[in-house]
Amino acid sequence: MSGKWVRGGERPKPRRGVLIEARPYELHGTKYYAVRYRLDDDPAGGSREARMSFDMIYDDPLPGEAILVESVLNVVDRVRRAR
Repeated sequence: MSGKWVRGGERPKPRRGVLIEARPYELHGTKYYAVRYRLDDDPAGGSREARMSFDMIYDDPLPGEAILVESVLNVVDRVRRAR
């Protein structure tokens, strides 16, 4: 498979940003995170929010960390620590 994704399109590239806050919570026995972050190309002072299950984000996320945000159709489906 050569980088193709759904219906012949390619998966969007991860976008760089910084983690502002990652608040864990539990719903019906399942762990989730409410995440606030800013992408590098967002206007100054702007931020975004996403909610995701614990397996969609790396362990022990801390504010101020550089991150890579993966999303499809503006829905975040993975947050990784940037290296």
